[in-house]
Amino acid sequence: MIASQLAFPLSGIVLGASTLNDDYPKRKITGSFEPVLEAEAAFVLDMKTGKVLFQKNGYQPRPIASITKLLTAIVFIAQGPNWNENATIAQDDKANGGVIVLKPGEAVNLRDLFKLSLIASANNAADALARSTVLSYDEFIAQMNKKVKELGMEASVFFEPTGVDARNSATAEDVARLLRAALNDSLIRETLLSESYEFKTIAGQSHKVKNTNKLLQSYLNIEGGKTGYIDEAGFCLANLVTSEFAPAGIVVVILGAKTKEQRFQENKFLSQWVFDNWEWQ
Repeated sequence: MIASQLAFPLSGIVLGASTLNDDYPKRKITGSFEPVLEAEAAFVLDMKTGKVLFQKNGYQPRPIASITKLLTAIVFIAQGPNWNENATIAQDDKANGGVIVLKPGEAVNLRDLFKLSLIASANNAADALARSTVLSYDEFIAQMNKKVKELGMEASVFFEPTGVDARNSATAEDVARLLRAALNDSLIRETLLSESYEFKTIAGQSHKVKNTNKLLQSYLNIEGGKTGYIDEAGFCLANLVTSEFAPAGIVVVILGAKTKEQRFQENKFLSQWVFDNWEWQ
């Protein structure tokens, strides 16, 4: 799908209400019951109209783990980084959880850190990005919380840029807003669609990582998404899924799944249910 088809303006779309056509998408008469999910929360949003197509506990704040890194990426890009610069992994950069690729003292190009944080969900890469801007670390966090208000994520609050802190919380609806905003940036979108990534540190150490979003290799047409996990959040996943019936796509959010596999299966199941039970003009 070309970039222009995914570039949805952030103004003029209100979640929960259609701003373009009050009739579409509309529920088909199929006799199908709404899906029963085991995940704690779920949300499906039509990208074109902002219409809510399904929700389960979608308005209750809860930890969202590494989905936080979408916001980190947005705020980082907003600082106008010099992509030719490097950053050094610090001893204090969070390495617990996620994929541990880099060690303290290793210097890495900012573009590689950016991609590593989103593709492999590397926590110390996200921390290093936050430290690399002209902002102080605390100022970076303040900008994260300012941005969520601008995006209408009224129930969201963030304390650090990686997602390992369970106090980072948002509703499933807020996560849908966040992914939608993130995919408006072509670099974020391109990065989230990378199934793997290879890079070298400044010292020449080679690394290769795989995308944590396994649905990139499924039958679904995924246009970008992000995984997350900490004990308090459970297994989380947000994806933009398109089809021939809904070329603009739907955002499908699963929060608090019991297992890694369950978040993928319920994301697939919920996507298919929406495409089967809703119609687009």
